[in-house]
Amino acid sequence: MVFKCKMCGGDIEPIKNTNTGKCIYCKSVMTLPDLDNEKIVNLYNRANSLRLDNEFDKSKEIYEKILELDNKQMEAHWGILLCKYGVEYIDDPKTKKKIPTCHRTNDSSILSDADYKMIKKESYGDALKLYEDEATRIDEIQKGILKISNQEKPYDVFICYKETDQNGERTKDSVIAQDIYDKLIESGLKVFFARITLEDKLGREYEPYIYSALKTSKVMLVVGTKEENFGAVWVKNEWSRFLEMMKQDKGKVLIPVYSKIDAYKLPEEFSMLQAQSMDKVGAIQDLTRGIKKVIDEYKNPELKDIDEETVAKVQKALEEAKSIGNGQYEVNIVKEKLPVWYYVLCILAAIFYPMFKIVTLSFGCTSLNSLEFMSYKEVPFLLIVELIYIIIIFIYFVGLFINRKTYKLSKKIFPILLILFAFKFVLSLNNLIIAGDYRYHGFVQLISFYGCDIIAILISHFVTPTWNLDTSSKSIMNLNEKNIQIEKNNYIRKNFKKKEKNKNNRLSKKIIIIPIIILMIFSVITILKIWNILPYKQSNLIDNTKNQIQTLGRKKLYFAPSKDSNILLVVRAYDYYNILNFDEIKVNDDLRPYGFVKVKTNKNVTGYLYLGEESDYSENIDYKIICGKDNEECLNKFSYSNKRDESVKQIRITNETMNLRKNHSVNEQSLAVVKQGDIFNVLDTYVEEITEQRKHKDYDNIYSSHFLEYVTIVVEKRNWYKIKTSNDLEGWICENVGNEKYVELLEQK
Repeated sequence: MVFKCKMCGGDIEPIKNTNTGKCIYCKSVMTLPDLDNEKIVNLYNRANSLRLDNEFDKSKEIYEKILELDNKQMEAHWGILLCKYGVEYIDDPKTKKKIPTCHRTNDSSILSDADYKMIKKESYGDALKLYEDEATRIDEIQKGILKISNQEKPYDVFICYKETDQNGERTKDSVIAQDIYDKLIESGLKVFFARITLEDKLGREYEPYIYSALKTSKVMLVVGTKEENFGAVWVKNEWSRFLEMMKQDKGKVLIPVYSKIDAYKLPEEFSMLQAQSMDKVGAIQDLTRGIKKVIDEYKNPELKDIDEETVAKVQKALEEAKSIGNGQYEVNIVKEKLPVWYYVLCILAAIFYPMFKIVTLSFGCTSLNSLEFMSYKEVPFLLIVELIYIIIIFIYFVGLFINRKTYKLSKKIFPILLILFAFKFVLSLNNLIIAGDYRYHGFVQLISFYGCDIIAILISHFVTPTWNLDTSSKSIMNLNEKNIQIEKNNYIRKNFKKKEKNKNNRLSKKIIIIPIIILMIFSVITILKIWNILPYKQSNLIDNTKNQIQTLGRKKLYFAPSKDSNILLVVRAYDYYNILNFDEIKVNDDLRPYGFVKVKTNKNVTGYLYLGEESDYSENIDYKIICGKDNEECLNKFSYSNKRDESVKQIRITNETMNLRKNHSVNEQSLAVVKQGDIFNVLDTYVEEITEQRKHKDYDNIYSSHFLEYVTIVVEKRNWYKIKTSNDLEGWICENVGNEKYVELLEQK
């Protein structure tokens, strides 16, 4: 015989040498009944099927039939328990296993139930262990439900109805039920109507609230417009439980409310109850009036003995709340108050400290932004960390003075502040090193900037102010507000402490250890990185067999060929770096290279140096490309030299570098930079005369009309050569400035 799983309905395979089995679908392990009796197994499977459909009452009846056949069937006793507590097995999203949830709450524990005691007495081995574990889990769920349920306020009326039909549309039952609900609310009654009462409980288990309403309600209205709606699973689940409660509380009343159906078609359980048809004129008014009468009778006021403790509470309430007539009371408000100096410090810190941080970020006044080669725009991650830190520190300072709860919360934020501080300090130090700024004031500025942070948060954490009770404040309240305020006052007095310590000094020390460890780890990593990326360690040696670039000023080494990418380090002037490839380099119409060149440093740091924009004609060229011996790719892109040809007029550059000008003037645009040893064919020559206006030497001694006061004097002559490069670029080279020559005219045969 095949026994069906009581959790999912799948087939169960018995586990050898045990009285348990395992489901082939959901893999749940469970107890097994005697599988030799085919009739009993069929009854079990039918009962389990009904229970899986949440037909708990029908399922329970079948389990009871099994016990009539054989009272030693422990699985039947267990099935009755599952029905009593409305247990449904659902998938746990974390473990993917079946776990129980309860739809029928009872005040009594499952562990004290007669059926469970029978199971404990008669079961053995693995089956007993499974029963005990499952019962304990259900008992814990029940306790959680009861805890929530007991906190709910009592109801007068519970409206039971079917909300949606098979198509998911709202039923006529729901519309009638809401009309009744609105009328009862107008009458001042507290009504449980799931559509409205549970709308703010979305995403929660509804059972605690339903059970609380069932237990406290004096009247239940079961609304239906179809015979099958009265028997809907969850509708019947509610009214059948209420009927059980009516057996214990004779004051409870259940009223069937029907429309468009014959009263004889109501459930058999309602046959002895007075039903109300909604098809009559004034039916809602009659129903409301009848309900109020029932509730008034239920609330028949009977005077009870008032003990001395109650009298004392009333007297204390009267002392704290003075009646001023018309239902109004003057009530003292008890507050916990901090010293004025502490309020001032916290408010100033909450306002000005984050403002100071934001201003420094906006205007680049931090130690990082003071550097020429580093800014927060280039380190977005550090900026995000800094902004998160500003938000948290604002919450931290504000929470210190609002009330004691927020004060405690702020103290808990303290470790997060320290960790963020340690993290951003090491990041800033790292970026300072990358930028190559080893000046004394750079580190002093960094330490002083972050020193303000650490001093502020440490002082605020370890200073524990003295709290005081302030009862000077008063307010006018109604009766309900007065009672609530008095409860608050009593709670504050009961839990008042003059000082809220951080539990003890040991805990504070433990809290600080975490960021200190993080800071030490980051510091070690940073020191290792410093050793590896010091700029003076990066330069390669001059090697005429390799393509190299010489920096003529400090330049940034980027991680990727983009100025928006991270900066690996800032290299020094007059260092040499091996060129890996020229893939990112382009040449404009004037043969000026631009873009990025990929290089590798002496410490194997690979990155990209920026050569400039396509339209960049600046004379301040801060690099020099040195091509390796016989490297045609490099020579074609970066060398302008012609070959030596004695048959044509040629010049050789003798200066280290020179600008190739667009015209014969030092003020003209530079087309390219030529280097020492380059040879160029001469196309034309030009002599530039540098003149000055000077006073005539005889003008003061011999005045004559044919003498001019100032004369133009040639003070210098500069020889210019128009040349043509190997890349067909034409321009002018200046031979000399004053007496210093930069060009050698080669002999021509």
